[in-house]
Amino acid sequence: MSVSVRSVLVEGPQRSKGPFTYASAPRALYNNTKLKRNPSCGSITTNQNQNTNLMHDKRVVRGSTYASHPQAAGDGVESAAARAARTRRRALAKRAAAARLRPGTPPPAPGRRHHPIQTEYYLEELFDKGVEMEVGVQTDLFLDRPATPIYVPAKTGADASTQIYPGELFDFDLEVQPILEVLIGKTTEQALAEVAQEEELATLREQQRRYCELRDAERAERQRLAAQHLRLHEEKERRVTEAEAAQIAAIEARERTAAAVLVQGYIAELLPSVLAGLRDQGYLVERIERGVDEEFMPWLVKEVSLEIESIITSRDVITEIVRDVVEARGELYRNVAEREENEQGRNEPEDSITPPSAVSEEGEEEHLEE
Repeated sequence: MSVSVRSVLVEGPQRSKGPFTYASAPRALYNNTKLKRNPSCGSITTNQNQNTNLMHDKRVVRGSTYASHPQAAGDGVESAAARAARTRRRALAKRAAAARLRPGTPPPAPGRRHHPIQTEYYLEELFDKGVEMEVGVQTDLFLDRPATPIYVPAKTGADASTQIYPGELFDFDLEVQPILEVLIGKTTEQALAEVAQEEELATLREQQRRYCELRDAERAERQRLAAQHLRLHEEKERRVTEAEAAQIAAIEARERTAAAVLVQGYIAELLPSVLAGLRDQGYLVERIERGVDEEFMPWLVKEVSLEIESIITSRDVITEIVRDVVEARGELYRNVAEREENEQGRNEPEDSITPPSAVSEEGEEEHLEE
């Protein structure tokens, strides 16, 4: 595989072909319309006849009357700001005059022209087209990637070593005995404490179970006694109510029996005489007549009227039915008679003795008889 590399030189920045020149348009020094030049004396004066605004007069101070103000112009004292402004204007005027007095590049002579040149310390050759060159390179084909090396961290610090011989530090069998005694003692003590705690918990659970059983039994007995007391109280109230009702009923029955016996005794003696007196006075007859006239007779008239209306209605219905049947039969008989006349007119000769009308009348009479 070949790769070409091309180097290109680029030209430097374009420079102006002519000299640097500067010119400004003429302008008036005073551009105040309120000031006019007096042609007689050549000095700048103000128009005395023209009215001026006092707000633009420098001798009038505007603003707060309590604050300190610079003294008005015309009293012989100039403020620091005015002096600084006057100094700044003078410096600007000097710079402008120096710029105007600086000579520029004269124009070229006839037949010649100005040409820009380089004023740097090192000259640079300029080309319209940069220098180009070709370079080739070839890479190896099927180059395998090398194996990744094993990461080995860098060592920090210096290595040191020491040698300990048997018996130099301590005797393990001798030094380990107190530790083993403490461990075994603490383990045994903890085991005994756990066993005692478990036995105590078992005792507490058994006591709690017995207490719960006793409490449940007492609660059930209390509920049973309360239900029994309530049942006995309700039974007592019911029996008392029944006894009172039976007593009241017995008293009422005795009173009714006594009243009935007393009334029967009085009525047995008074009833014949009372009825005889009423009959003699005519009250009972009028009552019977009034009952017949007011109750029986209207009912009888109403029933008779309904029966007569039903009879009349039935008679009208039967009459209509008979009329419809008679009309239907008459229509049928007329049709039959006409058909027979037509048949006889076709079968009999012209010199028939019996007229057709007589035959039709006889047929109608027979049909009517049927």
